[in-house]
Amino acid sequence: MTNVSSICIVGGGTAGWMTAAYALYNLPNVTVTLVESPNIPTVGVGEATILGFDHYLKDCGIPMELWTKASDATIKCGTYFPNWKGDNANIWQPFYFPVGTSNDGHMGDIVNLALDAGATQTDMETYMSWYNTCIKNNVVPENTTIKGGNAHVGYHLDAIKLANFLSEYLNKKYTKLIHIKKHISKPVINKCQVEKVILEDGQELVADFFVDCTGFKKLLSNAIPGADWVDRSHMLFTNAAVASQIDYETDDEPQVPYVTAQATDLGWIWKTPVRDRIGSGLCYNSDLTTKQEAEDHFVQHWGEHRLRTGKFNHIPFEPKYNRKNWRGNCFSVGLASGFIEPLESTGLALLIIGATGLRCLQKGHFTQEDVDGYNNDIETVYEDSMNFVALHYFNNPRQGKFWKHVYENFKETPKLEELATGYARTYTPTLDESQFFPRNTEIFAETNWKLWLHATGINPATPRIEKDNAIDIIKAMHEVELQESMPGISNRAWSNR
Repeated sequence: MTNVSSICIVGGGTAGWMTAAYALYNLPNVTVTLVESPNIPTVGVGEATILGFDHYLKDCGIPMELWTKASDATIKCGTYFPNWKGDNANIWQPFYFPVGTSNDGHMGDIVNLALDAGATQTDMETYMSWYNTCIKNNVVPENTTIKGGNAHVGYHLDAIKLANFLSEYLNKKYTKLIHIKKHISKPVINKCQVEKVILEDGQELVADFFVDCTGFKKLLSNAIPGADWVDRSHMLFTNAAVASQIDYETDDEPQVPYVTAQATDLGWIWKTPVRDRIGSGLCYNSDLTTKQEAEDHFVQHWGEHRLRTGKFNHIPFEPKYNRKNWRGNCFSVGLASGFIEPLESTGLALLIIGATGLRCLQKGHFTQEDVDGYNNDIETVYEDSMNFVALHYFNNPRQGKFWKHVYENFKETPKLEELATGYARTYTPTLDESQFFPRNTEIFAETNWKLWLHATGINPATPRIEKDNAIDIIKAMHEVELQESMPGISNRAWSNR
């Protein structure tokens, strides 16, 4: 058993400050020091969340109306994948949620029924009101309130502005927070324990527990022996991104309430609308495409006049994670613990799961059981998330340099093979779905897995109901939900509240 009365968070940015927010609010008897190097650029690969982000910040005591305004947040109702299965072969992945109808069942259950019965993407787009509401009308549900939060929507936000807001807010609120802006020289490691961190001016920071939030540098993680990095490049084929900020064409251009991940010949381009700009970038494979080719492709897609600064942020990365993330008196949060391409906005979700590992310190100490449990959770969530993202590439018929490479080199993990064959051969509605679809990570629901299995041409062995009956059900739901959710309000109107 190791007693903990002080924590040192090494690194700022979104990872550092979101971790600090959790520790300061939930560990009242623990002193928190955050040290960050001044003027270190933040990696802004993804600026979108999945479900539960607002609840995390609520659990950190951060008022929703403050952080949404400070981070230029807009509402996210799902993700749109144009041309993903070929030209004009689009996929819409909404967040599924009820709207208080009198119908028995959850909209997600209805969608599952329809997918199980073999409903096509066209069917779903035609009869799902959230598709019509979000994509065709560019509005968000009017019952989404800024005051109380909503478990059924995500957010687009400026991650750098969020980190700056949290820094200012937490420094004002907590006298027990020690905030140091100095360059970090090196950690001092004794076996698997971080004894101290030495700053550039010779100052030494000593604590009972350390959190590595230094991003891809992995300043502490790389120094502690026993790391076990798991490479997933055989199933996730992007390893670089070129990103920039994109201007809206006009002041009244719609701020769409969804992230767009558009397939192109070289990979895919994300588009994330925040209040005053669009965050965008091209994810590609650097073994197939040069930096210059990536820049040219990205500019051709948008038009040079849309680039806010004319500058590009080149971000190399590796699809991997650390199976032994917690070693000794230190674990990593954010990019220092691993990375998955931003296709499903998992970055902030994984950050949250990592940071909430500090809850075991509420008792004032930690044990080896806490360490093992945390590492097991991290491994599970990374494996599930990587398998889910890999499913987007499985059996994809798109043409082009990148997609041909994916098709020829994709190797199924045992989990994906088990999932695909089991669902197609043995799945029946009477079985516990947890046999097929991971549930304990709370990132992706079985509906999400089914949608992408269906998109790859894998259908259940035994549909729950006949396709025509499923279509009739979602038609009826569609009519009721339209009345409940329309007319909505524009994302721009929501973000300006």
